Amino acid sequence: MFLPEEDAFWALAQLMTNDRHAMHGFFVPGFPKLLRFQAHHERVLQRALPNLRKHMDEEQMSTDIYTPKCFLQCFLGRTPFLLTLKLWDAYIFDGERVLTAMAYTILKVHRKRLLKLPLEGLQEFLQDSLAQPWALEDEAVLRHLRASMTQLWRTQCDLPPQVGSGPRPLLTRPAGAAHRGQSPWGPRPHLWGSPLLLQPRGPQAKAERAGTHCRAWAPVWGAEHRVRPGGHTGAVRTPGAPSGGHTACWRR
Repeated sequence: MFLPEEDAFWALAQLMTNDRHAMHGFFVPGFPKLLRFQAHHERVLQRALPNLRKHMDEEQMSTDIYTPKCFLQCFLGRTPFLLTLKLWDAYIFDGERVLTAMAYTILKVHRKRLLKLPLEGLQEFLQDSLAQPWALEDEAVLRHLRASMTQLWRTQCDLPPQVGSGPRPLLTRPAGAAHRGQSPWGPRPHLWGSPLLLQPRGPQAKAERAGTHCRAWAPVWGAEHRVRPGGHTGAVRTPGAPSGGHTACWRR
């Protein structure tokens, strides 16, 4: 949204084709990936929020009513706008696991209210009211999201199974890896809470460090630094961002 035209096209191409996001599967004829994510969302509800799932079934509230915007648009129109920008930051960094975890988080943080609503109230809340400001601050929502991602990963529910695949293999990691700041989703820098800041390498980076402190990676959610082309970082306000604004970290 705040990128130059050429960078925006490059970003869209990456979101459509790379393995971490593979958004093209949501838009091919028949919407196969959307159907897989919707079915997986229902399994997550049955396992993690059985009382809410039972209430929605009794009220004949289908998840198909509210999930398309969650998965096809990464929550555009389903969460407050400034929160949506931060969710897109998380989605760009951690991929489609954010979609399943945030769809679950929305219901988890509002479950007490949802359990009291009839069908009409459920439809209005999940389709319209969610886009209005929430009682929770954005940072509190992101903390819930991080907790949901960890919870779903531990139960191997962070992603739907691939088409034609058998049971997902058990994930392994060294004992105590989480306490050392290692991400359970791969060896890349772990940005939950306190970010892992890596020093840049190379002659040009050494010259920069002689005069200033430079970060090669900035925290993605609520980032204060933005990675510029060539790997350089600096405090940059996102052009065109709303007042009080959003600054983004873009990593090539």
